[in-house]
Amino acid sequence: MKKYKSNFKDYIHDLGKREPSPGGGSAVCVAFCMGASLMEKAVNYSLNLKKNDKKTIIHNKKLKTTIIELQTLKKGVFPYIDKDGYIFEKIIKTKGEKKEQFIEQSEFIIYEVATACENMFCLAKKIESGIKKSIESDFIIGLELVRTALLGCILNLEANSKISGKKNKSINKFKKSLNKWQKY
Repeated sequence: MKKYKSNFKDYIHDLGKREPSPGGGSAVCVAFCMGASLMEKAVNYSLNLKKNDKKTIIHNKKLKTTIIELQTLKKGVFPYIDKDGYIFEKIIKTKGEKKEQFIEQSEFIIYEVATACENMFCLAKKIESGIKKSIESDFIIGLELVRTALLGCILNLEANSKISGKKNKSINKFKKSLNKWQKY
C-alpha cells in the first residue's frame, strides 16, 4: 500500500480506483484534518498582533491554547489516513476470526476519529466569538468538514456492523452528537 501523506495527487487518483485502499475511512480522516487546518488558519488570523492591552493578551492566550489543541487533535488523526486503508484492505482479504480482529481495529480508528470530531466541536464553541469576521468562512468550512468526517464515521461503523453482523453501540452516541452539532 502507498503512503499518501505527502502526495495528495496520487491519493485523489487512487481514491477513485476499484481497490479497497484508500477508501471512505481514509477520506474521513483527510476531511477531518482539512477541517482542523482551516479552523487553525481562522484562529491564527484572529490573533490580535497589534494591541498589547490586558484584554487582548487574554484573548490571544486563549486562541494560542486552542491552536495547540487543534494541532494535537489533527496530529492524532493524521496517521489514520494510511492506517485505515491498510486495515480495510485486510478486512476485504481475510475471513473468520482474523477478519473480526481487523474489524475491531477499524472500529477503534473510527471511534478515535469520531471522538476527535466531538472534541473539535467543543473547541469551536469555546472560541467562535473570537474569530474575525474576515476569516469566519474558513472557520465554518472547517467545521463543516469535521461534521462530514463525523457522518463518515457513523456510516463506516454501520458498514462494519453489516460485515460483522454485530451492532456497534457507539453508532447512536455519535448520531446524537451529529444532531446536536448540526444545530450549532
